[in-house]
Amino acid sequence: MQKKILSLTLVAFLIVSFFNSTIINAEVNDTSGGDIQSNDEVVTATNMEDLPLDLLEDIEVSEYDDTGDSIVTEEEDYSAEIDFESNSIDFTDVNGNNIEVSVEDEDLEFKENNDGSIVFENKEENYQVENQILDGGFRQLYTLESEVSPKEIKIDIDLENGQYLKEEDGLYYIKNENGETIYNIGKPWAVDSKGNFIDTHYTLKDNAIYQNINYTGNSYPVKADPLFCSDTINNTSTKWNSSYDGGKGTFSVYTRTCTKAYITANWALGIGTLGAISQASIMGDMWSEVTADADFKKHISSSKRGRIKDQFICHAANPLTIYKSSWNLEPWRPDKSLSATYAKACNPK
Repeated sequence: MQKKILSLTLVAFLIVSFFNSTIINAEVNDTSGGDIQSNDEVVTATNMEDLPLDLLEDIEVSEYDDTGDSIVTEEEDYSAEIDFESNSIDFTDVNGNNIEVSVEDEDLEFKENNDGSIVFENKEENYQVENQILDGGFRQLYTLESEVSPKEIKIDIDLENGQYLKEEDGLYYIKNENGETIYNIGKPWAVDSKGNFIDTHYTLKDNAIYQNINYTGNSYPVKADPLFCSDTINNTSTKWNSSYDGGKGTFSVYTRTCTKAYITANWALGIGTLGAISQASIMGDMWSEVTADADFKKHISSSKRGRIKDQFICHAANPLTIYKSSWNLEPWRPDKSLSATYAKACNPK
């Protein structure tokens, strides 16, 4: 699948977000390994074409079975069901943490199964909801067809005992009774028919999230996307490949589709909600999964972990590497700074 390439300005914007809680414009003076210089101009993506991934067209749904009343996905690390009658998505992660998400609208009716995108429609209010099960999570995709379509949508979340919704620094999570994050909720986004991003935000009330879409233009349809991610790394596929590069070896990490979409939305679309990506909750979850892997423990010595972590974070932020099927991490590469690793497309020499 061909990916769009960011401009140098946006590429630099992503790496600078590693080190600054305020995102600033940056330019790479020497793409062969020079330093990254910054100034005070704020930069963010303004159109879907600015991103390395089209968040509408390039997100693949998980394989599923159609029962006639629902679709069901059963994987080793998660299971999910989308019910045709209630427009609900029921998702259970590898640890048995279950949530059920639906749009509060009795007039939403099942329309079709469009290759794993389950479409519901409210004809009177002229909008649709597509429910999709993803590798490592799920999402709802709203299509507002005209100015009469609702600009505030209530997302009901049925939580188990002890689970609760939490907002922290502009990002939203579902946590368990111990305060541990079990689901990461993606930064809200919305686009008009020309691909231009428009203002949208969440409001949290009890066990519901309201997505508010602030749009007064006329370039319909408008699309918006709440995203819920659980497991971040496919540990079954992640492994050491000893034959790589003439026997030097590589640790191949397989990141979930949902996580890649989450990273793209959160670190390329906004300023106010962004801290340093290397300190973000989801990055901590990902790194914990990587370091817990048996092959990682066997082949990556403690003295090499720093450079491996730099390569790992680089793959997450670099638009040229994030959508590779695997992120190949090599302990034999020299130990460079994170910015130098980024300048070499995550392969320092």
